[in-house]
Amino acid sequence: MNRYLLATAGAVAVIAVVPASAITTFATFSPVNNSSNFNFTAGAGGTGTVTSTPGSPVTFRFLDATGTNSVFDVAATFNFLASTAAGIVAGGLGIAPATAGILNFTAAAPTTFNGHTGTNLLTASFFGGTFSGLIGGSVASYVNSQPPSAVTFTSDFIDFSQTTARDISVAINAINPSISGGPSGLGDFSGTASGLFGADLSSGSPNGVVPEPASWAMMVAGFGLIGAMKRRRSGPRVVEA
Repeated sequence: MNRYLLATAGAVAVIAVVPASAITTFATFSPVNNSSNFNFTAGAGGTGTVTSTPGSPVTFRFLDATGTNSVFDVAATFNFLASTAAGIVAGGLGIAPATAGILNFTAAAPTTFNGHTGTNLLTASFFGGTFSGLIGGSVASYVNSQPPSAVTFTSDFIDFSQTTARDISVAINAINPSISGGPSGLGDFSGTASGLFGADLSSGSPNGVVPEPASWAMMVAGFGLIGAMKRRRSGPRVVEA
């Protein structure tokens, strides 16, 4: 019986440290200066092409498990390439659905972080998502998430193989000229992009995973039960006459 309780206590302690998977922001990027680094070019039939200004410098940041504080900042170059299908203008909002694209950040020099060395800070390949902006305005955005669309992350520093939920959010501001639109979608514009990335990282996050308060309570209870069983087993024996 004691063996059973001891095994059960150990199982409780182990299970307790397994965190609940929740999507959090693990990285961000921001431009080094205010120069334009994002271009949207309208094509035939309302289609469009997104390109980044070659060699645009950005600061790329890996965040802690709370998605709040930077744990590693590195100078990088930014590359954004995507295509869009014919869009729509409705209620003063121009929308261009993305068909496919890639967004990647390359360190200016090989760097070491999280026990790994490399230059591919993050590469995001995606299908779906939307570019949108208010007609006549100076801000726009690109958002995508898996599910329901498709987002894949690769990095020299973080393992995403166990993730199932991933998202991208890019904000484009200081747009010039102002966003225009016609019957088929958005017109040409350029601006300055920044953004963030999220995933349900249960392992491989920059600084590991911190158990939730309830998990800590279960873990303490489990270890306490283990200690009680050991003390009971090591107590003095009573020899009957």
